[in-house]
Amino acid sequence: MIDSQYLETEFNTLLEKISSLSIHKATAKDIYDREFKSIHELHEQLPDWSDQKETGQWSYFHFTSPSTGEETTYQSRPLKLDDQIELNELQKLKTYHWLLAEAYEAFEDFIERVYAYCGLVRNRFWAQPDNWAHGESSDFKHYYNPKHKSKGTPYRQLEILRQQSQHFSTHEVKPGNNLRVVFVLIEKLRHIIVHKGGYSDDLKGLKGKIHSELKGMSTKNVHSYVDSYFVTHRGDKLIDLLEFPVEDGVGAIIGAHHDSMAGFFRTLVEYAQLIKESIELDGK
Repeated sequence: MIDSQYLETEFNTLLEKISSLSIHKATAKDIYDREFKSIHELHEQLPDWSDQKETGQWSYFHFTSPSTGEETTYQSRPLKLDDQIELNELQKLKTYHWLLAEAYEAFEDFIERVYAYCGLVRNRFWAQPDNWAHGESSDFKHYYNPKHKSKGTPYRQLEILRQQSQHFSTHEVKPGNNLRVVFVLIEKLRHIIVHKGGYSDDLKGLKGKIHSELKGMSTKNVHSYVDSYFVTHRGDKLIDLLEFPVEDGVGAIIGAHHDSMAGFFRTLVEYAQLIKESIELDGK
């Protein structure tokens, strides 16, 4: 049932989803941080006669030939202490990757649904598609099909709001809280996570795409901003969403941490709230 509270209901659904993902992120952090500590403790407790400190920890993979039935055991490369720590951090990072991708996709669902609502109530933000064949239908499914994402989502809807809503254009970009810049980065990171496993094979091209969507920003600022979210891992550029210590003006660590994931979650919710407010205020 679509009623006057629809926008609020959709916003609260998104808020609950991202809040839940934030809890998952905090839980994952605790798990992997405990594992990091456990790896060190186990390594320190190895007896003197054990050569595991030097040779590393072995693991084995078993498989059977489909044609002969012969069983084979593959002995992996041994994992030394540094290897185990790297693997643990990589698993933590991959978890963060997919939590961010899921949060972004929840936002996409939100904007598609609220834009469909604009069509249902015929407010001025909705543009009738060229192949529209439903007249002034009051059936929501004619405006929203969850199986087929609308072409151009979410940039098309955001551009309409940017052009036609004073409220949206006033609050989307502010000094110290540029929602548009962060959102464009999130969208590009999500694409790399889903389609390339979190690794960028063309960082220069990525920075060019982001800069083309952020007209008015300096090339230098965009490039340094994007670079700050990548780390070199075994020769490739990997999206880095891990927490890192905050330093004071002279390079001393002060006990706090930067948390990119918390900032990205917050941006998605704040962007959604701005969209909801703009439809309510300027969509009549």
